[in-house]
Amino acid sequence: MSKQQLADKAGVSLNTFNKWCKPIEKELLRLGMIPGARMLPPVVVKFIADRFCIDL
Repeated sequence: MSKQQLADKAGVSLNTFNKWCKPIEKELLRLGMIPGARMLPPVVVKFIADRFCIDL
Protein backbone atom coordinates (compact mmCIF):
# COMPACT_ATOMS: atom_id res chain seq x y z
CA MET A 1 0.00 0.00 0.00
CA SER A 2 1.28 3.46 -0.78
CA LYS A 3 1.54 6.30 1.70
CA GLN A 4 -1.02 8.23 -0.36
CA GLN A 5 -3.52 5.37 -0.19
CA LEU A 6 -3.07 5.10 3.57
CA ALA A 7 -3.45 8.86 3.97
CA ASP A 8 -6.67 8.72 1.91
CA LYS A 9 -8.03 5.94 4.16
CA ALA A 10 -7.24 8.15 7.18
CA GLY A 11 -8.95 11.12 5.52
CA VAL A 12 -5.89 13.38 5.65
CA SER A 13 -3.42 14.84 3.17
CA LEU A 14 -0.12 13.12 2.49
CA ASN A 15 1.67 16.02 4.18
CA THR A 16 -0.37 15.53 7.37
CA PHE A 17 0.16 11.78 7.22
CA ASN A 18 3.93 12.27 7.01
CA LYS A 19 3.80 14.62 10.02
CA TRP A 20 1.92 11.95 11.97
CA CYS A 21 4.60 9.38 11.13
CA LYS A 22 7.57 11.58 12.03
CA PRO A 23 7.47 10.89 15.83
CA ILE A 24 7.35 7.11 15.24
CA GLU A 25 9.92 7.06 12.44
CA LYS A 26 12.45 4.96 14.40
CA GLU A 27 9.83 2.27 15.03
CA LEU A 28 8.84 2.28 11.37
CA LEU A 29 12.46 1.92 10.27
CA ARG A 30 12.89 -1.06 12.61
CA LEU A 31 9.83 -2.65 11.02
CA GLY A 32 11.39 -2.36 7.56
CA MET A 33 10.22 0.94 6.13
CA ILE A 34 12.68 2.43 3.66
CA PRO A 35 13.10 6.24 4.04
CA GLY A 36 11.64 8.05 1.04
CA ALA A 37 9.80 4.99 -0.24
CA ARG A 38 6.28 5.54 -1.56
CA MET A 39 5.19 1.95 -0.98
CA LEU A 40 5.06 0.56 2.55
CA PRO A 41 5.63 -3.07 3.57
CA PRO A 42 2.51 -4.84 4.90
CA VAL A 43 3.85 -4.99 8.46
CA VAL A 44 4.36 -1.21 8.45
CA VAL A 45 0.87 -0.61 7.03
CA LYS A 46 -0.65 -2.76 9.80
CA PHE A 47 1.39 -0.97 12.48
CA ILE A 48 0.33 2.48 11.25
CA ALA A 49 -3.31 1.43 10.86
CA ASP A 50 -3.36 0.06 14.40
CA ARG A 51 -1.51 3.07 15.83
CA PHE A 52 -3.78 5.69 14.25
CA CYS A 53 -7.02 3.63 14.21
CA ILE A 54 -7.33 3.58 10.41
CA ASP A 55 -9.89 1.13 9.00
CA LEU A 56 -8.43 -0.81 6.12
